[in-house]
Amino acid sequence: MKTKLIILALFVSMCSNQAQEKNEVKIISLSTTHTEIIQSLGAENTLIAVDAFSEVDFPVQRIDAYTVTAEELAPLDADMVIVAFDFNGIIEGLEAQEINHILLPPARNLEDVYSQIQIIGELVDKKTVAETQIRDMKLAINRIISNSNYENITVYHEIGYSYGIYSVNANSLIGEIYNSLGIINIANSEEDPFGSGYPALTEEMVIEANPDFIVVGHSDYLNKDLSIRDGWENINAVQSSNVYFLDDTLASNWGTTTLELVETLSATFEESAETNPYSDYLLLVSLLFLVIMLFVLTRDSTRAKAVSYTHLRAHETPEHLVWRVRREKKKGGGGG
Repeated sequence: MKTKLIILALFVSMCSNQAQEKNEVKIISLSTTHTEIIQSLGAENTLIAVDAFSEVDFPVQRIDAYTVTAEELAPLDADMVIVAFDFNGIIEGLEAQEINHILLPPARNLEDVYSQIQIIGELVDKKTVAETQIRDMKLAINRIISNSNYENITVYHEIGYSYGIYSVNANSLIGEIYNSLGIINIANSEEDPFGSGYPALTEEMVIEANPDFIVVGHSDYLNKDLSIRDGWENINAVQSSNVYFLDDTLASNWGTTTLELVETLSATFEESAETNPYSDYLLLVSLLFLVIMLFVLTRDSTRAKAVSYTHLRAHETPEHLVWRVRREKKKGGGGG
């Protein structure tokens, strides 16, 4: 599949260059992720239209990727349409209109991320730039992973709440990132019927798992106080304020900002580990234990001496008592 897409991208790029001479290939990106990749490669001039949620700082036609039809795209005369999701039967429509298109769905792992950056690089004639970017990303991400040391830390990652609780498992990009960092994802083994990597959970499952961290990767839950959710106030993450909210775009895209995503997630756990209140608590308990032991040992020593002296007095005879009093009197200088 990857080889076919690269060949198609090269073919379109070559044909476009021959037909348009100095003109760039014309692309419609119906994916925020791939608009992001194209810009990061310095090929934004190839974009003639982007989806409504793409973040761009130059004038370009915007299209609603959820509702647009192939018939509406045809007049734009694009050389390639990039699609991440088959909304509104767009794939079938593009095929019917004989419009060149590439379906690049959400990456399931880091290799998918690198592969899609490579495909886009071939398409926009930025192969060398893409290869350099992939190499740098791999080096940085591998360094973060190799330096990570998060033992016995559990996390619940939420990608949806208002219309059902959805998380990530091992078949998703974020799920793989958690596994690579050594973080225990409570939904790692949960199945989803579509094999998408985004299983549905129940609130009872989250409460029972009692995660150490909660990472929210969506913006459909306006109230940031998760403790008002029924039963959630007793979850470790909520009680210890280990609830973090990812930038919505960063959490949703899987392009060149994947490095930033890995850095952000790793820094979240690293910062918490450095400022973990339990570390200070253990130190305080240790110091308190030492103080108590010193006190007990000192008290036992003093009590031993006092007990010995009292023991002698309690068992002395009247004769010994008279003798002791007279002796102490003489030592004190008294006479008579």
